[in-house]
Amino acid sequence: MPFEDELGKALHNTGGTFSVNQRGLVEGGLARGRKKLARRRVAMVTGSALTVALVAVGGLYAVRPSEEDGAGDRTAAATTPEAYRHFEVTAEEMRNIFENGMNRTGIAKIRPRVEGSGSTDPATPAKASMTFEDGWGEAVVTVSVRRVDPSDAKLKKLLACPPKKGSPYEECTNQPGDRAVKGYTESGKAGGVKKWEVTMVSPNGYLIELATQNVQVAGAVSPKGRNPRMNPGKLRHLGMFVDASFTPAGEPNTFGTVKPGSAAEPGDILPILKSLLPERLNVSSEGGNGAEGHVVVTDGNGGVTYIEAVRVAGDKEFWSETLSDGTKVGTQRVPAQEPGVVRWRADALRVNGLRMAVSAYNAPTPTSAKRGAEPLITMEELKAIALSRTWLVAR
Repeated sequence: MPFEDELGKALHNTGGTFSVNQRGLVEGGLARGRKKLARRRVAMVTGSALTVALVAVGGLYAVRPSEEDGAGDRTAAATTPEAYRHFEVTAEEMRNIFENGMNRTGIAKIRPRVEGSGSTDPATPAKASMTFEDGWGEAVVTVSVRRVDPSDAKLKKLLACPPKKGSPYEECTNQPGDRAVKGYTESGKAGGVKKWEVTMVSPNGYLIELATQNVQVAGAVSPKGRNPRMNPGKLRHLGMFVDASFTPAGEPNTFGTVKPGSAAEPGDILPILKSLLPERLNVSSEGGNGAEGHVVVTDGNGGVTYIEAVRVAGDKEFWSETLSDGTKVGTQRVPAQEPGVVRWRADALRVNGLRMAVSAYNAPTPTSAKRGAEPLITMEELKAIALSRTWLVAR
């Protein structure tokens, strides 16, 4: 398939981002330390929101300042705002994130070998790679992640395609959602080593680089006309999985770092819902299954609200807005079964087909008598939960 066709397919098969203000309503804050993350299945996200930051995807080409910039990565880190100075991920966590993300791509992998390195320095990337056979020989996919300041002009250059004259890329496309896709054949030779890269902006404050090539060793000869096993769309989806596996506080969450192949807890819907709730709400009971999770929350003043999150398919559409990345958002306020009980609902449909519906009732259950004039959670907070990228790592 021509590269430009792959790009078109990528746009329709992968999800997007959401606004920082929405996420800030429910996902601000600092993780409470590595030990607490290890003890608890669900990581609580608290504190103040972070602003938009860059994530580039690749690893075949490391991010380096040019000589005319006159400073290295560590110098840039020294002037980075405090919000972006924390970054901590172990080699094992990085390997797990990468392998879990690769398992979501549907790529057939024979004898895969996964390597990874961690980091405790925002200027030092954490990396992972997978080398595998696919019937045509060996292929490789790589990822690199580090914290960044989104106002750094040098990082923004990664999203700009170079002039066509003298460019090493046969194809380079800037796409919605602040990302660039680049592809080329080494030395411009037909049937040579082909490489594709994806660069994208994350709202979480990370620079991620992803890349793939159709042979393991640079300079090796591959079958004529063969493309890398991972197309740009799959690379983008992998990059979004990596981004969703980290919190705004600079640490990996427990959803992306689970041991590859381990069983999910209620489809991960319930624990993710709990991690996205506003801190002021107290969970008094909970439940869920593979496609649904719900909690009953209180505010300490007699108010009670039932909140549920559901993966939706084929439900009635009621979209009210479309975000820049193509994600559709809709809200509803409708009467429930009992007198005075209302249902507030926020849905988000990503371009990759993932639709999440988050609802709240001003009652202990959808069929109970009301316990307050309105739900204890706002519609904007429901929208922020529905739009959270963390759903992308739910199993």
